[in-house]
Amino acid sequence: MKYFRNVWTYHLIADWPIFLFPLLFEVGESPRIYFFLFAILYPFVYRPFMDYYRLLALGEIEEKDFPKMWKWAGFYRFKWYSKLMFG
Repeated sequence: MKYFRNVWTYHLIADWPIFLFPLLFEVGESPRIYFFLFAILYPFVYRPFMDYYRLLALGEIEEKDFPKMWKWAGFYRFKWYSKLMFG
């Protein structure tokens, strides 16, 4: 979790699925399924986890605030947008 304090490490870990996504279109038989999975899983499941660990490492939130990351369909974490993006 200490690695999430570094802004570059955070972006590498949080954004690697975006770079993997175009490869799925070339390999997959049905790109619509991959697009649907990516459009749902990345912003509403994967990214809230990564943002939670980043905010926890920075000391902005506490461990009990984990359920809040899904508040308002995951948009609650934008309250700390500048901390997440720029450290």
